[in-house]
Amino acid sequence: MKKIVFIIPILFSYFLYSQEISKDTVFLDDVLIESSRLSLNEKQILRPLQIIDFQNNTISNSGYNDLLKSSTGIDIRQRSFAFVQSDLSIRGGSFDQSLVLLNGINLSDPQTGHHSLNIPIELLNLQKIEVIYGPFTRTLGTNAMTGAVNFITAKPEKNEVLLDLQYGSFNTLNSGLKISNVIKNFSQSFSFSYSKSDGFIENTDFNRMNFYYENFFPLNKSQIKTILGYTDKNFGAYSFYSPKFKYQYEKIKTGIAAVKLMNSRENLKWDYKIYYRFLTDEFQLFREGENFYLLEDGKWINKLIGDTVTWYHRHNRHFSSVAGSGFNVEKDSRFGKTSFGAEFRHESIYSNVLGLDLQEIKFGVFDKFDYRNNFSVFAEHGYYTKKTLVNLGIMSLYNQKYGINNYYGIDAGYYVTEKFLIKAGFNKSMRVPTYTELYYSDPANQGNPDLLPEFAFNFEGGIKYFLYKKSYLNINLYQRYGNNIISWVRENPEQKWIAQNLTKVNTSGVEVFLSLNDFKDFFFINKVNIIYSYIYQTKLQSSFESKYAIDHLKHKFVLNVNHDLFKFVSGSLDFNIYKRNGEYLPFNFEQNVYLPNAVEFDFVYLLNYRITAQFKNISIFLSVENILNKKFYDIPNVPVPGVTFMSGIKFKI
Repeated sequence: MKKIVFIIPILFSYFLYSQEISKDTVFLDDVLIESSRLSLNEKQILRPLQIIDFQNNTISNSGYNDLLKSSTGIDIRQRSFAFVQSDLSIRGGSFDQSLVLLNGINLSDPQTGHHSLNIPIELLNLQKIEVIYGPFTRTLGTNAMTGAVNFITAKPEKNEVLLDLQYGSFNTLNSGLKISNVIKNFSQSFSFSYSKSDGFIENTDFNRMNFYYENFFPLNKSQIKTILGYTDKNFGAYSFYSPKFKYQYEKIKTGIAAVKLMNSRENLKWDYKIYYRFLTDEFQLFREGENFYLLEDGKWINKLIGDTVTWYHRHNRHFSSVAGSGFNVEKDSRFGKTSFGAEFRHESIYSNVLGLDLQEIKFGVFDKFDYRNNFSVFAEHGYYTKKTLVNLGIMSLYNQKYGINNYYGIDAGYYVTEKFLIKAGFNKSMRVPTYTELYYSDPANQGNPDLLPEFAFNFEGGIKYFLYKKSYLNINLYQRYGNNIISWVRENPEQKWIAQNLTKVNTSGVEVFLSLNDFKDFFFINKVNIIYSYIYQTKLQSSFESKYAIDHLKHKFVLNVNHDLFKFVSGSLDFNIYKRNGEYLPFNFEQNVYLPNAVEFDFVYLLNYRITAQFKNISIFLSVENILNKKFYDIPNVPVPGVTFMSGIKFKI
């Protein structure tokens, strides 16, 4: 209550201040939105959008996951800590229903959405993150069913070296190096990062390495952008996927290569891209190693705890790859902006678990394989006047298994005044099944190769009120009717869970985002963000028992305040309140059994604070997360740490 009393006079004073200067308001319309096939600025974009800007950031957080976790409609469900493995969901969707992009390149993995955030970048690489809330299939392609996150890297502007060193709780070490080089019109950057930790409890240790290279150079009147990235991550997965097995372990390697050719003239723009991404995943149900389990005479033996496992024969190994190319052309005319384009995408997987049986073993370990080709054609048109904005488009997708399907939509807006926009839209969105849903099999679960794509009809409306240059209030209401939603179902407890298109999930939601960024020298506050979202879901299905969990964030409130302390010292406070929907069966780790009675998810109150000292070429920070030392679960029975500390120093040369 005291926090609310403290914040109210600050906000009231800000509104009085903004009214005094509103006569001279000039909005920043020159910042283009990159998650669009049309060249639009922030005042022209009609989809709910949030931009996280890093250009003026001087110190690293734990990672971009922290910032996404504080965004309006996003649910980052972390396993363990430091976001070693985390799932991204948007507006109550599953982790398979949201899309992750790097500079507009689709990074979704055909094996599972668990891998969406396995990308080879750190905060020091980024210029901004664009978060798109709601359906974006017709613009960004398959799997942008409930929303998308586009990571935009920073183009080098000068010769520079950045060194980032951090140390904190649980013997956690983060280190990063970025070297930028500019020679006339050619620019390039190279970055390397390494992180490790002993973990906050047994089998939560990790180590990860990221490498990223990017260059820009002119070619006649065009520009070429090249991207190379690689990440290598190994982590103890204490109860990550089942609390019955404490000694799970996972090894993940991801690589990406892409080339993008761009050309811009007065009324015509076009770009062409070609890309490749691979991911290797080795999942060990029983962690292999000297201090864990060793294979002896066909048995997995852990001598430290005296455990012998005879029924487990091999680790799950997968190699998935994606290769694609596409183009986009945009033409400006007196009728508005028109774009069209096409993209081809080949997805494949080698595995010893997922896919169709091979006649011979490949690469020494894989006896299963599958692939699919996707070809999509896009068209979009936008009409923009000073007051009226209309955007409509369609994507026609051909999949060799599912045939041709069309996904379309229209968004419209009207500026009642220069600062007040009302908007509404309708869109159809979709996603294709993952290889896990198609083929996974164990004693309790059975995939289904006959699954069909999920799709949804989406309606939404909202307002956006610009308070000043960079400050605004955004309110959105939406309704999503999900069909063919994939769920694991069974008729009775004696049967396996089988993946089927049997569930309909309807989602209603409201989002409120107030961003105040124009304090200037007013008071000691630099920035205030206030976020609230509410989601209500209903599940309609047949008489089958369903494992589809409606455990989204029902209530989410975030208060973020950036403020000055002294001349070179600033602070940042994050206060989060959220309530997850649904209930779960608690697990007794000592007896290794589930308890009989389900419990609801509790309200969670999280308080984080970071203090930063910024000098000319050096910045130092100290952060404390979960100051209230709250115990909670993002995922049932997967523990997360209490209060944690992190300190760091960054050098700029």
